[in-house]
Amino acid sequence: MMHKVSIRLALAAGLTAVSQAYAQTILPFTAVPGVAHATLVGTPPASQTVYVSVSLKPRFPAELEAFVKDVSNPRSPNYRNWLTPAQVGAQFGASPSTVASVVNYLKSKGLRIVLQAPDQMAILAQGTITQVQNAFSTTIKNYRGPDILGNVINFRANTAALKVPSAWAANVQAIGGIESWHHPVPRDTSILFPALTRGCYGLVSSYNSGFNGQGRTIGISNWDGFELSNIPLYVNAFHLPVPSGGAGSNVSVVTIDGGSQGGPAQGEGDLDFQMELGAAPLANIIIYDGGFPDLVAVLTREASDNKADVISESYGEYIDNSTATAAHNQHLAMSAQGMTYMEATGDEGTNIIGDYNGSDPEIFGVGGTVVTVNSTTGTRVSEVAWDGSGGGWTTNSYSFNVRPDWQKGAGFPSQPNERLMPDVSLMAGPDGYDIFYAGTEVQEYGTSASSPTFAGGLTVVEQMLDNAGTTARLGNIGELIYAQQGRPDVWFDVISGPSTGVLPNGQNATVGLGWDFETGWGAPNFDALYTSLLQEVALTPYTPTTVIDPPSSNPPLVGTWLFGDATSISTADGIDYQEASQAIPQFGEAASFGAQFFVPTDTAFLEIELQANSDGFTGGTNMIWFYNWNTGNYDLVGSTNLDASVDTDRILKVSPTKLSNYIGPSGEVDAVVRAHFPIKPIVFQMPAPFTYRVDLLQLLAR
Repeated sequence: MMHKVSIRLALAAGLTAVSQAYAQTILPFTAVPGVAHATLVGTPPASQTVYVSVSLKPRFPAELEAFVKDVSNPRSPNYRNWLTPAQVGAQFGASPSTVASVVNYLKSKGLRIVLQAPDQMAILAQGTITQVQNAFSTTIKNYRGPDILGNVINFRANTAALKVPSAWAANVQAIGGIESWHHPVPRDTSILFPALTRGCYGLVSSYNSGFNGQGRTIGISNWDGFELSNIPLYVNAFHLPVPSGGAGSNVSVVTIDGGSQGGPAQGEGDLDFQMELGAAPLANIIIYDGGFPDLVAVLTREASDNKADVISESYGEYIDNSTATAAHNQHLAMSAQGMTYMEATGDEGTNIIGDYNGSDPEIFGVGGTVVTVNSTTGTRVSEVAWDGSGGGWTTNSYSFNVRPDWQKGAGFPSQPNERLMPDVSLMAGPDGYDIFYAGTEVQEYGTSASSPTFAGGLTVVEQMLDNAGTTARLGNIGELIYAQQGRPDVWFDVISGPSTGVLPNGQNATVGLGWDFETGWGAPNFDALYTSLLQEVALTPYTPTTVIDPPSSNPPLVGTWLFGDATSISTADGIDYQEASQAIPQFGEAASFGAQFFVPTDTAFLEIELQANSDGFTGGTNMIWFYNWNTGNYDLVGSTNLDASVDTDRILKVSPTKLSNYIGPSGEVDAVVRAHFPIKPIVFQMPAPFTYRVDLLQLLAR
């Protein structure tokens, strides 16, 4: 078994109070590009209701990203230690004072608070056109012109960039709901019905054993009209199990920004929930029904509810960088809470260049295939790539559009470094699936059917895992799925079919052995996926212990304790463990403390990794010392500058040849964490005394 030591050290030099200010600051990212190319067609009624989302920047964005990566890593001791929405807010969200300032300001302008997100990264509110114009110092008009894809649409927009109070303007990530030029684009939607889907994708055994999604909850992100009256027609036509409350009693609607349920239906809304019903007919299904096209408002409600274990979306999102980051933050919150989010990668082949959903590593991408099955059993006869399956990568400049670690290595191209799509695929076209639309049985196709079908199948897998006593949620499943490397008992490798188009680098996307840009790892066998994950989750991850107890051979100085305890240093919760510095004659000013960890005695370390996130006075040094059991002394194993001008992770590694020296006979590892400011010339003002703060110190065994 491979183990890896990782110590994360977060320092803060203190907080500077910021006084309230009434001056306003322009938010340039809120200007609507489409206005310059549109025709003014009128003014909305002053009393018209406007739904607004104010997204706030997390206090610790890098730490939030790191936590989500860690909690989704099967080799981490933090694996699946999910947080609640309130815990996400307390550890990573905007400060309570910032949230309170925004809420109070919106209320003072007459807006009603609809949702104050517990993750402290968004506030949803509603008001009239007049109230919103007053709150954001703008004018709102109606326009007609081309959208980001060139389609001519009618839209509402602010005529100029929005303004907010300067006191909290720097904390605003995005503001949504005021304009509709940025809007979700439905995916396009030959023939499978539920029994054949189960036969093709390995849900027969679980279905016959009574695993139909009971006790699990699936979500749908929706911006299309739909009719719940189609549910009994679908359930009865395909002889699906019926919940005790009757057909459709397990489907509920959460209305956001007025909802779209009663509006024009394009088939997307009906397709999504029927596909989930077909795969998991007894699961609770929540349709998160967005009205005015504000993606962040829907994501915020989903994350705040924390009810859906799995969520599917079948829309393309073409949004600006600020809104994309706000959406990404809500996806991080969902991943931290153990929620799995997936999306249809689209039906236009490699033309996914501008789509936000294809850029975010927290979103699992489901592409499309063409399948032929036995008309009685659903047994696969053939499955090939579909030329419409969305794949490739986007060229968006989002900061998070970076290839995750699980998409690197053998079997993947060396370039580019963007998120690659799709991850997996299911039947998408051209004959598709039977559903009911406007009371009539019709056929729909596209990855809009693939994604909710996969969501339903994964929900049954989670139900079986939960029944086996292993786990309740899977969270971001990217690393889990990619770690399987397309194992043939779980994934049907699609190796033939037409090209889906030209990739951004000019090369043709082709299908072949292993992962590819057309079908990802291929199509799942859900019952086999359950068996494989049962084997994986049955391995109990090692949970380290942290003892704030300086070993006897501590280097010269341990500062005076101020406040904090073992909990405050073993969890990244924003509560610091603190030491006050003391002078060291002829050596300067320093503070340090000790920590003791225990690892299995059979540990075979490959490296020790130190990540130091520094924020303090320029000129200091962070140091990590490990006790050497062979020499009886402490060795300096890593150091990094303490620099007020940066806030970045620095990685230091210890030579593998020395690692065995630091593990004691009972598996104990003694460490000393220290900040040191050496004596400088008089022109350098040394911060004496200073306070040394650490929020997380943890030994990770792999």
